[in-house]
Amino acid sequence: MLCASVVEIFLLRTKTLNKLKILSVLLNPESRYFSLINLIAGALVTLAFAPFHQVWLIFLLPAVLFYGWSISTPRQALINGWLFSLGLQCSGVSWIFYSLYYHGGSPAILAVLLIFLLAAYLSIYPAIAGFIIARYCKTSTVIKVMVLSPVAWAVSIWFQGIVMTGFAWMQWGYTQIDWPLSGYAPVLGNHGVSLFVAMTSGLVVLFLTRSTAWKQWLFVVTGIWILGFALKQVSWTEPVGEVVNVSLVQGNIPQSDKWRREMRQPTLSRYRSLSLQQKDVDLIIWPETAMPGYQHTLSGYLEGVRKSMQQREIDLITGIFIRDEETGRYYNSVINIHGGEYRKRHLVPLGEFIPLRALVGFFNSWINIPMSDIDSGEDEQPLLHAAGQPLGISICFEDAFARDVLKDLPEATLLVNVSNDAWFEDSIESYQHHEIARMRALETGRTMLRSTNTGISSIIGPHGEVLARSPHFKIHVLNASVQPMKGSTPYVLWGDYFFLLTGLGVIGWFVYRSRKS
Repeated sequence: MLCASVVEIFLLRTKTLNKLKILSVLLNPESRYFSLINLIAGALVTLAFAPFHQVWLIFLLPAVLFYGWSISTPRQALINGWLFSLGLQCSGVSWIFYSLYYHGGSPAILAVLLIFLLAAYLSIYPAIAGFIIARYCKTSTVIKVMVLSPVAWAVSIWFQGIVMTGFAWMQWGYTQIDWPLSGYAPVLGNHGVSLFVAMTSGLVVLFLTRSTAWKQWLFVVTGIWILGFALKQVSWTEPVGEVVNVSLVQGNIPQSDKWRREMRQPTLSRYRSLSLQQKDVDLIIWPETAMPGYQHTLSGYLEGVRKSMQQREIDLITGIFIRDEETGRYYNSVINIHGGEYRKRHLVPLGEFIPLRALVGFFNSWINIPMSDIDSGEDEQPLLHAAGQPLGISICFEDAFARDVLKDLPEATLLVNVSNDAWFEDSIESYQHHEIARMRALETGRTMLRSTNTGISSIIGPHGEVLARSPHFKIHVLNASVQPMKGSTPYVLWGDYFFLLTGLGVIGWFVYRSRKS
């Protein structure tokens, strides 16, 4: 019996040592396995976003990256930062495949290649952040994990969303829309929320590595979460005027049918019929490019709708393509049927304009996306008015950029986003897009009216709460009474400048101190 017990203890100890040895190999930043772990961890972060909502992963998985950044060589920090972000972007924006392959006619291999190239480019920014920390910031591991890595990640994602028009999508703050940290959104914006998410992940590193400092930092992070919860209770804006009765018309036209000649009249009839059925309404909103045509070719139809709405004293705004009579160029636009228009400022690369045309001219030879080379509207445009309210309009992709939404504030009392997510079929894109729209409402303290072709159409309150939403892939009219809001959240006043200058200042200070020493 004694001998058997000794053997069991020996075997158990041997297994434990082997496990620890394997773990030490896997978590060695110089190991190729650690690079693979970063790639996988980044890919799994997508599960923290809608529609999966496994939010706990956003605190656990980045800990792998931050741990590596704290003890890696500059070269390894750069590689692992790039791989982690590559995994995140490839899994997070994989829905682009639908628009390229199913609706653009791209060969599958080319569609996959383009998604990889986009993800590879976007991942350059976090990679540079990791390199700077490892190469130029000589400080304790604790400071790297809790301060420098979170700040560097958040700042790098800001640059990712602005350079070459930017692509701002898989940003960590969006996962927190229903969590206490979202209380910081009206103060510091989504990037500020992302920073505190990263700091929480840094605390996970200290805990798992049994750092003696984890208890002190637990106190700090707990304070951040408590303050976030308190800020979440604050109403930064106030009601103005009377409620507006709105109807959001979801036509549910499949993208494969949208531009077919035989579907033109049924589509026009559907939107008109659904709108004429609405009673006691102040404002009707149709989605992005609801009509399969251009304003100048639909003048008769539009005039008929205008007269019908005028008799009922209803404003109707719709997405439509407009041709500039002087230049002959087209604009993705929103018009009020009674007068006034907004032209989309922020176009989708490869979807609405071709960047670096001389280098990627082959794009049009392989992919046929309708209206993939149009012009953008001016940055400064007069606000579109409807139902007696100045509206902050964004078209589809634009609401992913807080800086674009802020251009209409604080004058706008309601936010309106019109989208056509039918390009991406029943993928995760529409859920992610809806999550982003909720963040814009929360940051600005405004109600967001979101009208889409196939869903998710919704009414989002000034705290980012979903007041009403339409079913997916159903013909539906969403009716609600909404309250216009006035005033400015702190984020409306200073945008990302406070976050960005503070973040760059922190990194600059540690770089300066390291060089001086």
